[in-house]
Amino acid sequence: MVNLVIYLKIKFDAKDLIKFLLIEKLIASGSIDQNNISYRMENEIFTEGFYSVITAQTKYLLFSEIVKAIEQKIGEEVPIHATPIVGSSNAFDQEIRINTNSV
Repeated sequence: MVNLVIYLKIKFDAKDLIKFLLIEKLIASGSIDQNNISYRMENEIFTEGFYSVITAQTKYLLFSEIVKAIEQKIGEEVPIHATPIVGSSNAFDQEIRINTNSV
């Protein structure tokens, strides 16, 4: 199991993406952090970006399928990473197993 973190540009509807991923059974649940500000250096210039950050729970083996589905739906590269869930309650574990595609 993993937590996905998806940095979605503000111009896209984060709720719509979560709904799509839930319907496709690619994630078990998700939340949105609106108006997240991200800072980075690009060509030695300090930049600021505004995102909706989606955090979603799923199975690790669905990661590649999720990335592909998001790229097809959004039409551009979307920063996505996953962190492992190293422990969880039985209820949480069952929620992910029941609400996502079998792999």
